[in-house]
Amino acid sequence: MKKSTGLLLALVVLALLAGGALALLTLRGKEAPTYQSKGKLEVICDVEISRPTEGLSQPFDVSHLTLPAQFDFDESTGWYTGEYTISMNRKGTLKVNDAVLEVTRPAFFKRYGLVILSEHFTLDRRSGAFRQWLDLEGEKRLELITGHCKRSNNAPF
Repeated sequence: MKKSTGLLLALVVLALLAGGALALLTLRGKEAPTYQSKGKLEVICDVEISRPTEGLSQPFDVSHLTLPAQFDFDESTGWYTGEYTISMNRKGTLKVNDAVLEVTRPAFFKRYGLVILSEHFTLDRRSGAFRQWLDLEGEKRLELITGHCKRSNNAPF
């Protein structure tokens, strides 16, 4: 009887140790990835641009382009070259939300019969997804660019 109790106790302890080790491995695998938060992040993006031709109700002209983008964490700015660019000379304001980088710049010009109020672009560092859009008067949004980016030096984000 004592042998079976001792064996059962040893099995319980062994199961608890194995469960604890498995829990540690699981938690270690779920640690949040660390992303660059200082200096400049330079990326190259393969994108699809959907540009209106004669108004928002017309079929959009679609083209493919490779474009650079940069995020400056120290200056809290960013830019890209593309449609309605937030350029190196007219950088936007960078907001960091975990893995998502968003750059915005106010605007005030008329195009397609609507007033453009601001321009935005984002980079999701988890997936490399790039998006660019315009905020229009009347709380409308015009999505112009979608694509994927990678670091220019092929390092992780």
